Amino acid sequence: MDNVGFRTRRAAFHTAPRGSNEPVFNPAAPQRNPGPLTTARKVGRPDLTQLLGRTVLEARVQGICQEYALLPRTGTGLSRAYRSPSAGVELAADAHGLVTTVVLHFQPADGFTPFQGTLPAGAGSVPRRSRMIPMLGRPDETGAPYRDRFDSANGPWDRWHLPDLTLHAQYAPDAETLERLTLALPAHLPRAA
Repeated sequence: MDNVGFRTRRAAFHTAPRGSNEPVFNPAAPQRNPGPLTTARKVGRPDLTQLLGRTVLEARVQGICQEYALLPRTGTGLSRAYRSPSAGVELAADAHGLVTTVVLHFQPADGFTPFQGTLPAGAGSVPRRSRMIPMLGRPDETGAPYRDRFDSANGPWDRWHLPDLTLHAQYAPDAETLERLTLALPAHLPRAA
């Protein structure tokens, strides 16, 4: 009966340490405290406008996603949405993985930390309407304050149509503080409401 030997070998296989994950996950070993997470932004981070029109499978896009800790909402593999609440960034891709939209959050809402960094497309570094308009010029479109379907007050919005992208700025009800800045391919305009 060679079957007994098989069970012995099989039991030894499951209990013997193996693979490169053994030192990483050892429940008996004390866990090292890596220290507090920092939210300091690195100088010279990649410009997020570089993501637009590129597939999420490109090495350059993967590098930028790593830099901002953008993770797919569905776990692993090709996803249509990537988020980094700690960096205040999320992006959307089409069914083929082409990045169509990048959203920068400037107010702490929906679990996002405010985006720290310069505004893209030469919009300056201060997330305020009075500072963006002199940098970008008069908006191509403007919308009045409105109430959404949940009866929440929303401030006005401005939209600039630039050669390679569209910038959509959504302001707080005070009409000055930038809440979100949406960068989109010209063919994928964000909705105002």
